[in-house]
Amino acid sequence: MVRSIRLFSPVVCLIALAFLASHVVKADDTAATQPSAANGSIAVTVLDSDGKPVVKARVQLFAKKKVTEGDDAGAAKPKPMARGSTDEDGKFTFSSVASGEYRVAASYRKTGSRGSASVSVTDDASNATVTINLSAPSDNGGGGGATTAPSATPAPSAAPAGQ
Repeated sequence: MVRSIRLFSPVVCLIALAFLASHVVKADDTAATQPSAANGSIAVTVLDSDGKPVVKARVQLFAKKKVTEGDDAGAAKPKPMARGSTDEDGKFTFSSVASGEYRVAASYRKTGSRGSASVSVTDDASNATVTINLSAPSDNGGGGGATTAPSATPAPSAAPAGQ
């Protein structure tokens, strides 16, 4: 009896681990009861101050916290929902992302440079892109600049002046 329990226990642990590992990245885990397709993505490009791709930059995805009255702004350090490293082109893509508001942070250990950007994934624009320009660390704690754009449809071109 004891032997069968010892053999059965690792199997149960593996099943539980597989179930927990299949958790989909969501902007707000409290919204797990709401039906939301997690088929979006966020494509991140990390550039240095010269505009060159940064290889092996660390990128992290955070859910944007909704601030309500009475919340302590700096109560706890947020934990990343997902993380990765950029490839030789300075790119990394977070996949299986649900609709919501996110913050993407990037850093490069060798230079201590960092940056971040806000990005939205919506049902209409489920494949967002963000470019983060890393800047050297500063005393004021500011990060690098960033640009974001959904990769849905290109914006219409402006009409020439005088029309």
